[in-house]
Amino acid sequence: MDYFSTVKVAYPKLTLYAFHLKHSLALKPKQPVKNANHLWLKCQDLGKQLGVPKLETLPALIEKENNKKTSITGEILPERILTFTAIKHNKNLHLSGEANPLEIHDTYPLDLTLRYPHPEVQLTDLRGLNPDDCLLPENINASLGQTLVFFAKPVGQIDNEQAFADACVVALLSEETVRKLKIYCQHQGQLLGSPIFEYNNDADSPEEQCHLLIWLNTHSETTKLETDGKYYYPFIDLLLCRSKIIYARSEAIWCHEQAREAYSELEQCKQEFKEQKNNPIDLKFDKFNQWLQEIPEISFNYVDYLRDLELHKTTIQTNSKNYRLSLDKLNKICIKSDDLEFVSNFLELAEDTFVEQINTDLAYLTPGQNLFDQMIGTIRGIVEVEQAKRDHSLERTIQVLGIAFGGGAIVSGVVTEHIDKPFAQQINFKYPVHPLVLSLLWSLLATVVFGMMAWLVTKPKPKRTKGK
Repeated sequence: MDYFSTVKVAYPKLTLYAFHLKHSLALKPKQPVKNANHLWLKCQDLGKQLGVPKLETLPALIEKENNKKTSITGEILPERILTFTAIKHNKNLHLSGEANPLEIHDTYPLDLTLRYPHPEVQLTDLRGLNPDDCLLPENINASLGQTLVFFAKPVGQIDNEQAFADACVVALLSEETVRKLKIYCQHQGQLLGSPIFEYNNDADSPEEQCHLLIWLNTHSETTKLETDGKYYYPFIDLLLCRSKIIYARSEAIWCHEQAREAYSELEQCKQEFKEQKNNPIDLKFDKFNQWLQEIPEISFNYVDYLRDLELHKTTIQTNSKNYRLSLDKLNKICIKSDDLEFVSNFLELAEDTFVEQINTDLAYLTPGQNLFDQMIGTIRGIVEVEQAKRDHSLERTIQVLGIAFGGGAIVSGVVTEHIDKPFAQQINFKYPVHPLVLSLLWSLLATVVFGMMAWLVTKPKPKRTKGK
């Protein structure tokens, strides 16, 4: 059935729930990350793109409030939301909406809603809620990811609700974008009495994951309950926890890859270590000294990756608990016919799959830490032994030379002192030698003799075998 030509929607709205990190463990408490105000500046850009001057003022309004939330639910602006109306769109459609900047714990969530306040809107006109894919993750670039929620009441006969939801996705994103990003219907359920369909592309990175909910207002109670808004804060908390879990898993995957790469470098060093036994001692000594500079740095990074894996696991576990609390609150608001199994399925995925995968990675990688320590200890021991040998050899050489030259100097002094005395005169030389030359000859002879004696005295004694 061609829903684009046969069915319209009433009062359609597309809401962007984006989440950006404000604080990080790597920084001092209360010190925001470098680009903490990214979402507010992105709203400024969207205001220019959509022709909404009021939306362009959001960064200034937040700066005026000095980034202080005004309530326990996280609102930053005193008036809570910033409402706006844009210029007239095609076919006399008027775009309006509101922005609700929030601060929840260490995160800046943004609720940005674009709507057509008209009772009948063609599906083909829904593209105006997301022109040029301006609300997709690749353009918003929220560090913790985002979720798009489309809410509208179908006007006309619907034979297949999922097929109609598929048509809404294509209308919002274009068929080319859906195919390019590989977006598909992942789950379906029921919220506040009306069907809701979950679409995703299963990207690991939160900045690439395109998470979209199509919520069709087909129940008489849905409009009332949605307008009442009691579901809002449990719902946004739920999405925030989900984004943090996806982000932590993505970071854990990256840490695992980096740790594997560091481990492979160690394995390469270990293989080269085995091959060094046939190399000359000088080459081995130089190579080992080089490793003593390189391997500790690799080991330090390796330990960092293992620590971060533990932290990401804790993040997933903590946000899974918060996710469950938000889900319990949402269930208390829902009506009996609601089905949130697709929401609880994600919780099971986080607790059973994501956490277990990190545990498995740690089980494989943790023994490598000991291997690093053993490798460093072994190489350092060999270098120290070789260095001690070199130092001992140098010390022996210095001793021999010292004794030799010292002895030679003494003899030279004695000979010089007696060179013109009767002792020298008793020696009958046919051709007398000059006293200076004679002194040098005796000194040289003494140096050689004393050097040989010193060499023999300082020569290491062979080790005796026990029992002999």
